[in-house]
Amino acid sequence: MEENRKKREWVKNAAIVFLTIMLLLTFFSNTIMNHSLPEVATQYITSGSIVSKIRGTGVVESGDPYNVQVMESRKVAGIVAQVGDEVEKDDVLLYLEDEESDELKAALEMLDVLQEEYDAMVVSGLDISIVNRVEGGNAPSIEEYKQRVDAAKKEMEDALLKVDQLKNYLADTKEWIEALNLQISLEEGKVFGVAAEESALNVAKSNLDNAKIAKQQAQANYDAVMADANASAEDKTNASQRLLDATTEVSNYEAEVSRCQQAYNNAVINAETQKSEVNATIQNLKNQVAHNQVRVRDIENDLAEKQEDYDRKQKVFNDLVNTMIPAEMNLAKKLEDIAEQKEEVAKLRDKYEGATVTAPVSGKIISVNVVSGETTNPATPVVVIQPEGKGYTVSISVTKEQATRVSVGDPADLVNAWWGSEMEAVVQSIRPDPNNPTKNKLIIFKITGEVTAGQSLTLSVGQKSAEYSTIVPNSAVREDNNGKFILIVEQKSSPLGNRFVATRVDVEVLASDDTQTAIQGAVYGYENVITTATQPIEAGQLIRLPD
Repeated sequence: MEENRKKREWVKNAAIVFLTIMLLLTFFSNTIMNHSLPEVATQYITSGSIVSKIRGTGVVESGDPYNVQVMESRKVAGIVAQVGDEVEKDDVLLYLEDEESDELKAALEMLDVLQEEYDAMVVSGLDISIVNRVEGGNAPSIEEYKQRVDAAKKEMEDALLKVDQLKNYLADTKEWIEALNLQISLEEGKVFGVAAEESALNVAKSNLDNAKIAKQQAQANYDAVMADANASAEDKTNASQRLLDATTEVSNYEAEVSRCQQAYNNAVINAETQKSEVNATIQNLKNQVAHNQVRVRDIENDLAEKQEDYDRKQKVFNDLVNTMIPAEMNLAKKLEDIAEQKEEVAKLRDKYEGATVTAPVSGKIISVNVVSGETTNPATPVVVIQPEGKGYTVSISVTKEQATRVSVGDPADLVNAWWGSEMEAVVQSIRPDPNNPTKNKLIIFKITGEVTAGQSLTLSVGQKSAEYSTIVPNSAVREDNNGKFILIVEQKSSPLGNRFVATRVDVEVLASDDTQTAIQGAVYGYENVITTATQPIEAGQLIRLPD
């Protein structure tokens, strides 16, 4: 019984403790939750003026130092230049010890070879005018050579054209002579109309002779019949008729012979006339042949002269192209090679005999990096010169946003300059910072006045002050992929009390200086803006304010 009573007491006590704890947790829940939230520092948005100055510190560097280098290892004989000396261009900076050189020996040997080759070309039969022209520095240019070649080629082509024209003229004339001779042959072969009439006359004469014989026979028969006493009247009649017929036939043939004789005589006369005309034609043709033969001789003589002129001009052209111009060009090139080799020898003598290192520019000696007896290093400048008028520079790295507030030519203030020092700084250029090219830029200042390389300077540069209605601390301005923004504190009521929330407001930065930023956005000017927090916070997150 006692044991049950003790158990009930324990349960009652446990319930009382549990209820008490729950009551305390409920009462202090707001306080506990507040202590778990990130604590933020805030500041009211204000208005006022901002001077958009950018400040940075950099080391003075030579604006464009000139490194004097000896591009081989040489022992230093003596040093003239001292740090701080003002030197003029070509002033001696240091002396180098003489040195035997295979390079100089080879250059001298090459010069001897070139001179021997040149002398051999001169005595090889070159026209003395070529030698004088080349040695007098009057060797034609490539364009002049081309003009000479073109002129010689034109003369040769003109001469060849005349030769070809005469050859064609000669061929035409010989063809004409052949045509005339053929015409003469045709004229000489002509047959005149006499043979037919002569043949007809001979036939008529033969017939007449036969008729006369027949008449003689008829006459003899007639005489015989008439003498014969016993002849009958019929025989006498027949004999008389035969004599009459024979006499008529003789008479007819005599008329035929007379006609044929006249025809023959006419044919002879016509033939003689035609022959005379043909002979005249043949003589005219022969005269033309003789005239053209004289022309052929004249053309051949003229052709021989023109051919000789062409051959001479062709030789001039060939000699010019194949001999004279190449010889002149080779001689000029060889003389040029000799001059270049002499310059090379002179340079090598200056380099290895009594060599000095001189100032390539006028300016001030910044450093001397060798001592007498030391050997130079091609990778290390022996002397560094600050050229006249090049000045000095200081570079400071700034954000890209800061760089937008500066322009080339803007003057800068020297923050840590000595009192009374005469130094001036001007923005010379703005370029990406090689150490952080995506976010930063380098502002290069040109420094003039009393300044030395290696000196540290703090510079301030930017726009003049301006009034703005909305200004927040620089630490209040945040940025993400969506742009710049601020977080303001908004108060919200709850059953457990007031709660504070970080609310995002997108803004545009108008200006800024070392501590403040002028903004433009959906704010009214009385908001509390979050500047710092004990933990990273985001928009919409609960926060707590300092007690």
